[in-house]
Amino acid sequence: MGLTLETEVIVIGGGMTGAGVLRDLALRGLKAILVEQQDLGHGTSTRNHGLLHSGARYTVRDEEAAIESYRENLILKKTIPGSIEQTGGLFVKVPEDENSYVEKWLTSCKRVGIPVQEISVADALKQEPYLTKEIQAAFRVPDGAVDCFTMVVDVVADAVRHGAKVLTYHEVVDILTEQNRVKGVRVRDSFSGEEKEIYSQMVVNASGPWGTKLAQMAGIPLKIINNKGMLAIFSHRFNKQVINRLRLPGDADIFVPAHNVTIFGTTGINVEDPNDFSLDRQELEGMLAEGKKLIPTINEMRLIRAFSGSRPLYQEVAASDASGRNVTRGIALLDHYKRDGLDGLITITGGKLTTFRFMAEKTVDLVCEKLGVKAVCTTDQQAIPHRNAGEFFKNADIAPAAKNKLFNWAGTNAPKIESSLQESKVIVCECEQVTWAEIEAVLPEGGRFHLGDVRRRTRLGMGPCQGTFCNHRAAALAVEKKKATIGEAERAIHHAISERKKGMDVVATGETAKQLQLMETIYKVSLGMGEEDVQYV
Repeated sequence: MGLTLETEVIVIGGGMTGAGVLRDLALRGLKAILVEQQDLGHGTSTRNHGLLHSGARYTVRDEEAAIESYRENLILKKTIPGSIEQTGGLFVKVPEDENSYVEKWLTSCKRVGIPVQEISVADALKQEPYLTKEIQAAFRVPDGAVDCFTMVVDVVADAVRHGAKVLTYHEVVDILTEQNRVKGVRVRDSFSGEEKEIYSQMVVNASGPWGTKLAQMAGIPLKIINNKGMLAIFSHRFNKQVINRLRLPGDADIFVPAHNVTIFGTTGINVEDPNDFSLDRQELEGMLAEGKKLIPTINEMRLIRAFSGSRPLYQEVAASDASGRNVTRGIALLDHYKRDGLDGLITITGGKLTTFRFMAEKTVDLVCEKLGVKAVCTTDQQAIPHRNAGEFFKNADIAPAAKNKLFNWAGTNAPKIESSLQESKVIVCECEQVTWAEIEAVLPEGGRFHLGDVRRRTRLGMGPCQGTFCNHRAAALAVEKKKATIGEAERAIHHAISERKKGMDVVATGETAKQLQLMETIYKVSLGMGEEDVQYV
């Protein structure tokens, strides 16, 4: 057995909920360690459309979730502004949508206090020219767009600044119990294979779709519904604001602007395996057929990739609805002492990306109650440092697009990027204007070189070429700068390209098919890399 660690609280899961719990614990003065099986935000928290909900989507069917969403919408805009674009949103009625739903929806929004402004069809078409000319009504709501990648990293970074610790690439292999109490966890380092035991007074299961597996380790029953949704990314941003269908939530009814692209989704299919990120061409075609009712030219636009992720839904009675649409998006906070007679373990699941902060607040309230700690939540007031960088980046001697990106992106990495940028101004990723200075700033000290981790922190390879050119450039520079060995760089390229190809294969028609063929030619022929899918954790 390897190292033994001690803390007050262990948080399992490095998604948005776990990140929020860790930060709340740290701000209240509790010692905490977060354990994540892969990288921060690897799972559900970055496998979604990045919608900052106004709550309007849920007012008719799920009033509690609607109220929570709108309240948290306002709080997050104030406390994490660097990861949110206040785009606003439109709910649009097309001829296929029920007339009776409009009045029901307006009444529900008014009842829960969500501001709605009706605009004329002419104004809606002027604001969003790609909308179908057949729309019959349009209403503005305070939706927004979230950069899930920066948000989870920034929330965790703020927790670390306040004393928390983080172990990424550490998988929980056992829940340590003694009589009827959880006393800690055993984790395995995914790179070295070394195991550690971490002892604590409380363990918080914030592992989302993997929650069932964690509960089984503790010997208790827990049914999480893994509701897999598929989404697609268009190569350009054609809508200024979020566009929603004015109907009960269903498949393929949201278009969310995100940086330079538009994200479209989603579907809902219950699956058993939380690691099921499979993609289906027929499912995509069904989405596009439905999406045409809002955006008629959707089939003429270039898709650069598709992706999927599972929503963790919870209800005490098993769901018969295979789509998961009728399961509440509300929060489930489970005290396993009251529920199962096992003390020292709490599960937090359900909810939405938008409600992660509130989920964390209720969870840490319960932790404090059980530990006899008197400390109040301040995450609704205490802001995370803004992502805008200093004046240096406005005047930096680099391409204008890269300058603009860095000024709005560098955040807490600004000092590292600035010092590196003085020497290395090379643009590694032309699609997303990522400099080597940015890449170098996010590489872990003495850690492994992983292009997926770099991508999540810089947007490397997220553009139309999907890493065709920039992945090998980044890997070559990492070797040249002694940030990676040749073997690490080769494994990183294999993994990055195989992951990008999975998302491209399902949308590979037209220009994207040509791009995929070019990628395969470069890596198979020019660079002589084989077909094997490298198991790089």
